[in-house]
Amino acid sequence: MTIDLRSLLFSLLTLSISNVASAMTMQQQSQSSLRLHVYDHCPFCIRVELALGLKQSPYERIVYGYGDKLGDESKQGCYDGGNPILTGKKELPVLEKIGPDGNREWLKAESLDIIEWAQTEQSDRFPAKSGREDLTAFFATDGRFKVLQRILSRPRNLKMTQLKDWAREEDRAYAKNKYEKGGWDYAAAEACDGESQVEMNKLLEDASTLLGSDTSFYEDGALGFDDLLYLPELRAVTVAKGVKWPDRLRNYVVSAHSKANVGTYFDQQVE
Repeated sequence: MTIDLRSLLFSLLTLSISNVASAMTMQQQSQSSLRLHVYDHCPFCIRVELALGLKQSPYERIVYGYGDKLGDESKQGCYDGGNPILTGKKELPVLEKIGPDGNREWLKAESLDIIEWAQTEQSDRFPAKSGREDLTAFFATDGRFKVLQRILSRPRNLKMTQLKDWAREEDRAYAKNKYEKGGWDYAAAEACDGESQVEMNKLLEDASTLLGSDTSFYEDGALGFDDLLYLPELRAVTVAKGVKWPDRLRNYVVSAHSKANVGTYFDQQVE
């Protein structure tokens, strides 16, 4: 009996490739993927990105223009970005789970709910929110830090046209109309930009003293729930060129975001 060695080798190679392909297909079918729908400038979106990144949960990041109505027909002055409808509301972040068949399995649409889900997927949880009154007061919605953060970031955000958030004129127009309807004044913010920077410099010095360690708001240095809540607020200020950051605070902000593979605006600041 004569054996064609070349044919035998080819058959074995084909069988091997077939087995590998079959194994890969089975592995892919046993996995699901995550899609995180966000605005790049949104603190609520960033807190979720930090949580997923720190928990090493891989996800596909999908960024939207701020003027995209996201299927919400009640929003005026918005455009249809041609994207699949998520919740039907103009609200982000939204976490979407895609099943092995490529179809959507579920959506989660609140940042804290998404973070809680991310924790349940892991054996360890983030250190709990401390409830520290000094942090709550400093980052309060009507506190001086937030007031100055808006003054310094909102006009600059509209110049960040390299970001999907602000790439279209309609994105910038929507943001301006939205905030001006609420009584916010872009011209007044730009007029007091210099003095706002000086005051923010002092506030960032104060923020540096609030750190519990060089790497977090906790004394043990672990990144926890306080960091998820307040890092995105500090990140918003990184867009402002001219603001002076204490080394300790800047290193903390850069390091924490880097650990989660989330960018800041230090490398693309606006004057």
